[in-house]
Amino acid sequence: MNYNDSSIETGRRHYYSSSQGPFYNANNIFMFFGGGERGSVVENIIQAVRTEGQVMHVHGERGSGKTMVSLVLCDRLKQRNNIIRYDVPDISISLLLRHLLIELCPQKADLISADQAQRGADQTAIDASIAALIEQLMAPIQTGKPYLFMVDSNTRMDTESLHVLERLSAVRVNNHQIMHCIVFDRITEEEARSYNALRNQQRPGRHFLLRRLTLAEINEYLRHHMILFDFNKRDTFSREMAYFIADRSEGVFRAINTLARNAFTIANLEDAERLSMSHLLMAGLPPRKEPSTESGFLMRHRGGVIAMLGSCVVASAAAAAILLK
Repeated sequence: MNYNDSSIETGRRHYYSSSQGPFYNANNIFMFFGGGERGSVVENIIQAVRTEGQVMHVHGERGSGKTMVSLVLCDRLKQRNNIIRYDVPDISISLLLRHLLIELCPQKADLISADQAQRGADQTAIDASIAALIEQLMAPIQTGKPYLFMVDSNTRMDTESLHVLERLSAVRVNNHQIMHCIVFDRITEEEARSYNALRNQQRPGRHFLLRRLTLAEINEYLRHHMILFDFNKRDTFSREMAYFIADRSEGVFRAINTLARNAFTIANLEDAERLSMSHLLMAGLPPRKEPSTESGFLMRHRGGVIAMLGSCVVASAAAAAILLK
């Protein structure tokens, strides 16, 4: 095995690089995959925004492509709407209102300070902020374009924050909706596995689910990415390799990308001419368990154990002496 990276030609080094190679899209919208009903979800949301309506929800588990879908929607709707994105790990009504105040009426952003947003604003500040936002929405828009507010957070939106978005979405000027809202909600792995049951619980037209990919769709996804990266490498993944990836990833984008990137990195280390099943097998090995930092019982109580053993030895010697007399 040759680990000398300098022996790899420039073209192949670029091909195998984990930071530049395939499946490292970094939310590049040009790498968007419309399979798995993603394309239909995007088109349906665009149609819903154009026909006006209530707050829309896009549901998906971690790694299902929610952020990619949100970026594609921003690109598709930027000519028609003023885009506002809320893309932060945490969400609360105070954080949400401060973000909207900064975006829509920055001169009134001090209604909720940064410290209040973190600790939680009182009801008086919340009511004043909502009133200021509604007043701003009802004012003439200089660009003539309605707002599109997208919330893409790691945590689920609470009922109070959702109620605020519904109030803002209800604002009308000349019978036209001024703010459209799309909330990207994270669901659990268990909910994602029971896709059909979850879909039946949601109201159509307002809720969209990003499901896991099937085996056929994973094969198409692999080919799609390889064609965009290097057309001559479009058949890199055989059906057996796609089946292995499907088994290990369970059809989740994030897991597919990670597995493929790791396999390419291993191929790079081996100075291989092409990706093989053995590289995927090594990339799909379960992670090695980290040694426990917590010491065992004997180590934690070694003083007491030594004292107890010493007492036992002394007692045994005493008993033996008595018996010998």
